[in-house]
Amino acid sequence: MSLRRALELAAAALIAGTFATRAAVGLLAAPALDRGTRMAAAGSLAGAIPLLDRAAIGASRTEALWLAGESRLGLWDAMPAAERRGASGSAALQGAVARFLQGQISSPATGWFLSSLSETYARREALARASRSVDLSQLDRGRWALVGDDGCVAIGLARWAVERQPTTFELCDRLVLVLEGAGLREEAEAAMAETAKVLPDFGAHTDFTFEGLRRELLETFWRTARDVRPEDVPIQNRERQLLAAGILGRRLGHLEEAEADLRAALTGPGAALHHAEDAFHLGLLLIDRGRLDEAEGYLRRAEREPVFVPGTAEALARIERARGRLPEALAHLRRLREHQPRDVWTLVEFARVARDAGEWAQAEEALRWAIRVNPDIAAPRAELVELLLAKGERVLARSALEDYERLAGRTDDVVRLEAAMSAPLDPAPH
Repeated sequence: MSLRRALELAAAALIAGTFATRAAVGLLAAPALDRGTRMAAAGSLAGAIPLLDRAAIGASRTEALWLAGESRLGLWDAMPAAERRGASGSAALQGAVARFLQGQISSPATGWFLSSLSETYARREALARASRSVDLSQLDRGRWALVGDDGCVAIGLARWAVERQPTTFELCDRLVLVLEGAGLREEAEAAMAETAKVLPDFGAHTDFTFEGLRRELLETFWRTARDVRPEDVPIQNRERQLLAAGILGRRLGHLEEAEADLRAALTGPGAALHHAEDAFHLGLLLIDRGRLDEAEGYLRRAEREPVFVPGTAEALARIERARGRLPEALAHLRRLREHQPRDVWTLVEFARVARDAGEWAQAEEALRWAIRVNPDIAAPRAELVELLLAKGERVLARSALEDYERLAGRTDDVVRLEAAMSAPLDPAPH
């Protein structure tokens, strides 16, 4: 055999051995990654972390490193405040930093590890800020005077992540939250405008909640989203953009502008299912504006699509109740019960309307069924006490109140119902 041939065979054997080793590594890492991912999703973070660390090899390395770091952040978030400041809290954050740095080295083009590093430093900043003294001589710097070194690092990393992936709205959202957490309100509002340009649909931004954001941030998103040109967001068609703007505008109370957006969505090009959704939200907005006849027409249009039948039944019940037509409202709620037979709100609302309509037996049946299928929820138990008291059945009301107190504890509502139990009886309904 020639030397050249021997070298070729040796090289082939080396390559084959390398691929065999990688395959074996992958076979070992895959089960650990799968199990660790499922445990983390179920909230068992302490058990997931060693599995994810073990999986951070071969083809699974990048994913496992990111999940291992995020799990450590989740573990830190779940700690009591005192523990976060101690050795276990510090170890969790240091471990997260190490995994995210390793991941960034493995995938230098991505912005996700930079963003997660930013969130880690933001947590360190939040801890430090609680005990930091303020140098009054630095207050001429404005709000930046209150931002420490960890906060500056967090902001820089979040901005770097956005620069890496400027069209990834989740990274833009994280920048907003880091800036807001640092108290930099103007900067946060500017970042909010940028993320609204990337995707002008507030509902798609899962890191944001309407209740958890300042009004100014919500207003900034809404104004920007309405002004974004369709050609600048090719991933979202105009009808969906107008619908999203209308929904957010309605929640913010901009009813006139929201109505205009929803009407434009409904009259523009779009699929039948999408137009049914436009009609549904326009109907809800018209209820808010007191234009019940118009609202009913759009809700009837929406209910042609089966997916909107439960929502339209609830809305039509509201309309009939506002008109004082309780039997008709009860009929809509009965239809809603067919679609949501175990939903607590549906059952409680049905009972309230039935009681107002004088259908006492139907009201009691709905509440007892609600308690049976949702035994850990207190609301229907309180409603049952109220109903039995209104019927003049104090013995049954006393028993229902005891059941309610066993579940809810000694609440103000329990005390109020006890006082009502001692008041003179109204004439029993017939």
